[in-house]
Amino acid sequence: MRSSVVATWLALGSVACGGGEASAPAADPSGRRPATAEVAELEIRAGGADRFVRCAPPGALGQHWIPPIPAWTPPSAPAAPAPAADPPPSLDPTEGRPVARTRERTLGEQAIEATHRDFRSCFRKSLLRDPAQDGRVAIVLRVDGSGKVAAVESYAACELSAEALGCMKQVASRLRFDPPASGGETLTIPVSFTSRDGVRKTVATDDDAFAAAAYLVVESARPALHACEEAARREHTGLEAWGTFTLSLAGDGRVAHVHVDPFRGEQRLLVCAASALEHLAFAPPVGGKGTVIARINFNPRQGSR
Repeated sequence: MRSSVVATWLALGSVACGGGEASAPAADPSGRRPATAEVAELEIRAGGADRFVRCAPPGALGQHWIPPIPAWTPPSAPAAPAPAADPPPSLDPTEGRPVARTRERTLGEQAIEATHRDFRSCFRKSLLRDPAQDGRVAIVLRVDGSGKVAAVESYAACELSAEALGCMKQVASRLRFDPPASGGETLTIPVSFTSRDGVRKTVATDDDAFAAAAYLVVESARPALHACEEAARREHTGLEAWGTFTLSLAGDGRVAHVHVDPFRGEQRLLVCAASALEHLAFAPPVGGKGTVIARINFNPRQGSR
């Protein structure tokens, strides 16, 4: 089986290393250069604290930075209580408090207020290890029929350390709500941290909207990328790998070709990642063709970047 996987990788590599002899691209009938988006490195971690090392550009006015949240079905009955308390998170957040409904504020607004102080504490403590943080994340709570938080997920995390993300997820997991009438509820808490200097100024480009949307599409591959990592774990192969994936897009936004270079680490992980990215569909690029450059890093070691 190993030989077949390696052969697949070599075939992929041969496409990626064309020797510079490719013919010149056809003229773009629209007169515009092909759309290009460069997505920051996406870290895929076994514990689920995935993040982009840099945030997406602001894009167009009002453009979304949180991807569509997958639907969730609550369990039919409340889960049995755990035999012991959850282990304390690495940054030691304070215990959460019950959150009651009021007519003046929605349950989501109350969840934001209940976590505000502890989320700030998570961020401040994480600055001791990584003082160059200035990012955002959407913390998503899945509330079951009893009002307990059955699961906590994070989306669109960027420029925040894994420690800060893990701490915030632990804080959110300890909230308690009144039992939802619908039998389950999903709450999203958008969190943004900025330095004392305020929001960073960025140089706008014509492709900002295309790039901002590309971040959301690349993030949608996270479940497939985690499946790659889990398969490597079951097969007892290497769990660390990094690669730059250049995705050539067709006119409808679908991936027509994947180019992997440079790369390092476990090759089977990267082959699996290439397959996951190959099935993505981006916004149709202006001019009928485009390129997305995505970097994937599986289980990076602390201080490796």
